[in-house]
Formats: sequence, structure tokens, C-alpha cells
Amino acid sequence: MKKLLLIAMLVFSTVMFGYSAPLYEAGKTYKITILHTNDHHGHFWTSRHGEYGLAAQKTLIDQIKKEVSLDGGFTLVLSAGDVNTGVPESDLQDAEPDFKAMSIIGYDAMVLGNHEFDKP
Repeated sequence: MKKLLLIAMLVFSTVMFGYSAPLYEAGKTYKITILHTNDHHGHFWTSRHGEYGLAAQKTLIDQIKKEVSLDGGFTLVLSAGDVNTGVPESDLQDAEPDFKAMSIIGYDAMVLGNHEFDKP
């Protein structure tokens, strides 16, 4: 019975995988814009030095995504890590505000930086 269930799951997964991925078209040009951030270190507010916070970052990313989309392109938003370990607001909440903001901004992927392993 377990073997039959496993086979059924594999067949179902194989069929569904074909429907979930867009098809590659040979000879078609794909326009991809990659936006990347790194070393955020919990700075989600606008700083006293006038550096932008995550709200301004979302506004800018939304604008770029719209422009790229209107031109027929696709956008990837990536983080190279080091999201936390920087300010108490982030550190004391285990970077939860930062990760919530990144989700709202629409990050597609993130790798872990060395400071993701710090525990203040």
C-alpha cells in the first residue's frame, strides 16, 4: 500500500510540476532586472543621516518593478544577507520586523549572511 501511495504521489508531483513552471521559448529574448540588497543590519527606519528606510525602499522597488513590467521584463529582488544584528529594535525581536518588511516589499530570495548566526 505504501509503495502504491508513493508511486501515486510521484506521478501527481510530476504532472503538477509541468503546470507550475512557465515554458521556455527558444529564440525568445527574456528581460530580467535583478535588484539586490545586502548588509541591512536592522536599519528599517530612516536614519538621522537621511539614509532611506524600508518604506522608501519599497516605494523605489515598486516603481522599478512597474517600469520593468511595462517594458515586458521580469524583476528579481534578492538579499545577500546580514539582515539582523545592528539596532536594538531589530535585535530584540530577532529581526522579525525586517523579515515582515522584506515579505511586504516582495523579496524573491535571500541567502544567509554571517550575521544571521549572531545572537546578541
